[in-house]
Amino acid sequence: MHAVAATGAKAILDAATELFAEEGFEAVSVASIAAHAGVCKANVFHHFASKEALYLAVMRGASAEHADYAEQLHQAAGSSADKVRKLIEFELRHMLDNAPRTRLMLRESSNDGHLQARMLARAVFQRNFTAVVRLFEQGRDAGEFLQTIDPAAAAMLLAGATQFFFRCRDALLEFSEVGTLEAPETYAAHIAALILGGVTAGKPE
Repeated sequence: MHAVAATGAKAILDAATELFAEEGFEAVSVASIAAHAGVCKANVFHHFASKEALYLAVMRGASAEHADYAEQLHQAAGSSADKVRKLIEFELRHMLDNAPRTRLMLRESSNDGHLQARMLARAVFQRNFTAVVRLFEQGRDAGEFLQTIDPAAAAMLLAGATQFFFRCRDALLEFSEVGTLEAPETYAAHIAALILGGVTAGKPE
């Protein structure tokens, strides 16, 4: 019985994630979510008290994995450079494998989303951002990274690179200059190399 209930709730969450990501909170009805999930409307309310409660559950599900992974990396053994490489590759793969959830998070972290969900998205973004900043601080404090780096700026650069890839990948496939960078693993390796090593030959003046 519990397995059946869990399966039903997951179908509803998956359907709601896809619809909310495409259309936004206001435009999506509980009836459309139920139809998309293949359940009746009453079944949605059996699992979730309201559309808003369902929306917040979707947001929580959309946002936990990246922060969890980054925080685990911070606690793990190994070099900070390897941790940054792993984080970039994980983030790209996670964003692409969970495209509806990624679109939802990007929507709600902007100024256009539903207020309560936007506040939740920004709180989660803060947790994610802090976890990445701490990775760069860890490398700096261990003497592995330059003492002059700004960990927050490095974290912003990483976030910008991964979000650009997610948003623009289809268009980039048409650019001959991109070459093999359309592959997430290749892009991740090059972005990690640029963030960790920079582009200046020798020491900058």
